[in-house]
Amino acid sequence: MPRLQLYNVYRVEEAVERIIPLLEDTGTTAHKAIYFDGWDGLAASAVLRAIAEDPPPSLKKKFDKILHIDCSMWKSRRALQRAIADELNLTQRVMALDGQDVEDDFSGVDEGSRAEMGDVTREIYQTIKDLTCLVIFYNGSDSTVDFSNFGFPQFDGFCPCIVLWTFRGRLRLNPQVQDKVDSSHLYIYQPIVWSFDRDTAKLILDEATEIVKSIQHKQSITPTIAAKCISYILWLNNEQGGGTMDYNWTTHASNYWVCDGIIEEGQSDDSWELSTALHQQMRLEDCSYQTVKFLGDEYWEQWKSVIEDPSNIEEGTSSYFLSAKNGLSLPPKMFQRSYRLRVLKLSGCNFSFYSPPFCCCHSLRFLGLDKCKDQPQEEEDRQRRPTTKYLHSLWVLDVRNMDWELDLLQDSIEQMAVNIREIHVKNGRIWRSNLAWGQLQNLRKLRVIKLLDLYGNNAIQVLPSLCGATGLKTLILDGCAELDHIGPGLPPSLESFSFDAGAGADGRSTAKISRITLAGCPKLVEFRLLGSLSKLEELDLSGTPVKILDLKKEIQVQNLQRIFLIGCKQLRSIIWPEKGMEQLRLVCIDTRQELLLTETSRDSLVHQEQEKYCHARVSITDMRFFQSLVTTDGEEFPWITTPFKLNLNLSCTSNDDGIFISRTKKHVRSSNLHKPLISMACHIYNDISIEEIATNKADGSSALQFEPQDLHVEIGQEAINTEVLNPRSTSARAIRFMMDRVMSLHVHDSCSITTIIPKHIASATGQEIHYPALKWCRVEKCPKLEVVFHTNYDDDYWFEQLETFWAADLLMARSI
Repeated sequence: MPRLQLYNVYRVEEAVERIIPLLEDTGTTAHKAIYFDGWDGLAASAVLRAIAEDPPPSLKKKFDKILHIDCSMWKSRRALQRAIADELNLTQRVMALDGQDVEDDFSGVDEGSRAEMGDVTREIYQTIKDLTCLVIFYNGSDSTVDFSNFGFPQFDGFCPCIVLWTFRGRLRLNPQVQDKVDSSHLYIYQPIVWSFDRDTAKLILDEATEIVKSIQHKQSITPTIAAKCISYILWLNNEQGGGTMDYNWTTHASNYWVCDGIIEEGQSDDSWELSTALHQQMRLEDCSYQTVKFLGDEYWEQWKSVIEDPSNIEEGTSSYFLSAKNGLSLPPKMFQRSYRLRVLKLSGCNFSFYSPPFCCCHSLRFLGLDKCKDQPQEEEDRQRRPTTKYLHSLWVLDVRNMDWELDLLQDSIEQMAVNIREIHVKNGRIWRSNLAWGQLQNLRKLRVIKLLDLYGNNAIQVLPSLCGATGLKTLILDGCAELDHIGPGLPPSLESFSFDAGAGADGRSTAKISRITLAGCPKLVEFRLLGSLSKLEELDLSGTPVKILDLKKEIQVQNLQRIFLIGCKQLRSIIWPEKGMEQLRLVCIDTRQELLLTETSRDSLVHQEQEKYCHARVSITDMRFFQSLVTTDGEEFPWITTPFKLNLNLSCTSNDDGIFISRTKKHVRSSNLHKPLISMACHIYNDISIEEIATNKADGSSALQFEPQDLHVEIGQEAINTEVLNPRSTSARAIRFMMDRVMSLHVHDSCSITTIIPKHIASATGQEIHYPALKWCRVEKCPKLEVVFHTNYDDDYWFEQLETFWAADLLMARSI
């Protein structure tokens, strides 16, 4: 790999000046693929942005197009292709990519797995084939991108185009990433001496400026504040305890920043949201790779991380981390001078839980305790109430691998409830049963991992009531194997939920949970189930915005019996286990927009559950959801291994549910049945009496008797049609599979459809829909319907089971 070190270059402007001549070079030996690594990973994106947004006249003259493609927050190869199409103003192709994303949503394709589209690649090639292009690219993936797969020529000696790119950006400091650079690319770099009073401080500020530009509400945070947040992480990693202390940056970085006071106004929701937004823009998982050695002592007094040394705590210390391996005993008055201490984490320390050494720290905001043990005090000390005033000011509490039995008085609970925002518990317990969790009305995040013991039991079996925690946004219950059920009654403010059941040592599940109910959480954007849930019988996500429900990847729910997805308006796909679900007895899905979720509707569906029989009620607005009900090859129902009834309703509204089909009386009722629908002279079927139909009583007592069959499809108001579907698509195959098995069909009150199934899908060569199982069909009140069934009748296998057909009020019908 050719390498170029930028000696004595420590400013973004200087690096730009050194790189531009390389881009201007028109010689046959000029490098066409150039990688810039920045200064040990810092500020690389700032250099690339400076060139892209303010190119000198020489570059504008040389290149017809300068494409600025920022994929530092990597999503997928398709997202990269969309960014290229955007830069080239290929509006129609961007729309095609958006359309394919919708198709992939219905197919359950993971966003990160979505590949580029061939048609768009060809369009990109046609657009740039006669142009000279400079591509400036921020690569947030873990591998080098071959741009020839996106319509560009190979960047070699004969190519008029050049690519300048980097893996860096968003504080991506992992030194190992440079090994992934293609050996043919020119590698530009410059190491630095890490020091806050030298050039490094300016480079950190440049990196922070780039990160702030990516934040939606960037006017609320300055690059200077963001730079100090970055410095906090780098400094503590550099400190003595940085190599042994588990800072848990991915969980707590944003908490540290607010609690330490770097981002102020900590009890304002805006400050926490801003800190979280900044956190999300950084590659903090890479921070552990970069152990830098700073020269100077700018933050020596303010932020400390030490090993086995409980002394030397300055009055100005605001964050203090202490780790010990062999049970270090802490002096009782260790923090007596720590008036400004706001963030404290102790690992492997011994002290009196009754009167901890930090009980005098009344400004404490973050308290983390890991593997700490109680060190009993004198008996006379225990006769007094324990000191808990330090808990009143806490915003975040994190307790791991220890039992810390807090015996709180009611006034302490009330004071704590005012401020506490997050509680994290891992493999331990923190207080007695006299704390009502519902009193923590300010709680935003509850994270419990492994052997939880809130009440002094071996493991928690019933989740405490959280209905009073009206601000709770995150609930994590990973490894809580003894829980019997979760919900109902969780706060509607909940945005993120995780339950990882894990598995026992022998590979068998230890989880006892039988029911998970998150119904009525309209803000739940993150839902995560993992592990073996062999005893789970019911899953209810009704009224949540879940988009894809994956019951296959990293989860085993072989005994699931009931699934409720009522009022899930954004649901696009369900991914079922490969081996089916033998115990499944009730599936209720409704994605319609105006549906109101009620207990009555849910309970009425539960009553339909039958032993050894699966009853499925599915109400959707888009036929593309059919593919969630069949396998990808369109040959079977993947989720049913028992006899079943499937009632499938396609409509944008629930107003017409049961209007034409009474599921209690089980016959069709219609006031139009008494009207003469066709001329007496037109009937040719001797076994149908038109006179009888024309003289039916208005009450419907002599109406056509009808009982929905085992597979019933109803198409109602404004169901999304399938005119634009590719006949070779998974959606089209799923529709053909379903319609070839439908036993009863009711189409009514649609003002938009011109045919039930479009001809290009229904009559695809070798894949025609024959309706071999259809017994009963009724079509009415569709004023634009022109063709009911597209058929060519080349063989004798059409409508083999059809017994009853009814058509009425089809004003434009020309073929039935």
